[in-house]
Amino acid sequence: MEDRGILRVLLVGDSPQSFLLSRQVLERSGCECHFAGSLEAARDLLDRWQFEIVLSMRAIPSETTQKLVGLLSGSGVSLYSSLRVEMGSWWLPVLQFGKESYGPALRVDEFTRVLDDLRNQVSLHRYASPGFGDPKHGKR
Repeated sequence: MEDRGILRVLLVGDSPQSFLLSRQVLERSGCECHFAGSLEAARDLLDRWQFEIVLSMRAIPSETTQKLVGLLSGSGVSLYSSLRVEMGSWWLPVLQFGKESYGPALRVDEFTRVLDDLRNQVSLHRYASPGFGDPKHGKR
């Protein structure tokens, strides 16, 4: 049976190396990370698995991020887009649980707190949801 406290994160970008620091932070905080190098690969993974968070690197074309918004709107998935800064990335919220949520950029420590909050909310939802354990459970 799947651990109810683990968040599954889909990383969408031009290369896995672009997520190196972010992936380390995510995995240390208990996230399971998967990578997609294209919109088609992301769509395939989203069809097979339930992801709680999708992170999109700005290095990918902006229309890919917009297509992700269209794909994830109403799904319950949270989408963040990266903002490159001198020492890494900040994360811009785009969708929160499938609803538009444009807000301030989150620094690494702020994003870690958001992950903790998301983990708590997802855990509560999973405990209350029938069909838990199905990889597609909760899909649109």
